Amino acid sequence: MSVQEQTRRIGDTRTAIAATLKRPDGSVENLSGLDVTFQMTHTEGNDKVAETPDNITVTDAAAGEVQYDPQAADVDTEGTYNAYFRVADGSDKDTFPAIMGEFKINIVPAA
Repeated sequence: MSVQEQTRRIGDTRTAIAATLKRPDGSVENLSGLDVTFQMTHTEGNDKVAETPDNITVTDAAAGEVQYDPQAADVDTEGTYNAYFRVADGSDKDTFPAIMGEFKINIVPAA
């Protein structure tokens, strides 16, 4: 799987952090009836966005498409962050992407 990177400027909250959730075999994860959360951690390991079900929209469940709408506090510090969506069906969970560092959010200084 290749690394997906998205870049935001400090303070940019208008554009969602969007992803298509795919299993290691390349098939999409059908999100119908599942709970989805989002987490974003600095590459040094501390949480920028603790795992949350808030501000998430499943835009196409059958196609595995989901987005997180960043809040001002999520994009107020320059840096590189690892992003994850977690999908749960009761107590069973999967993390997308499964390998750390395959979904990066770069926050750069405001223009």
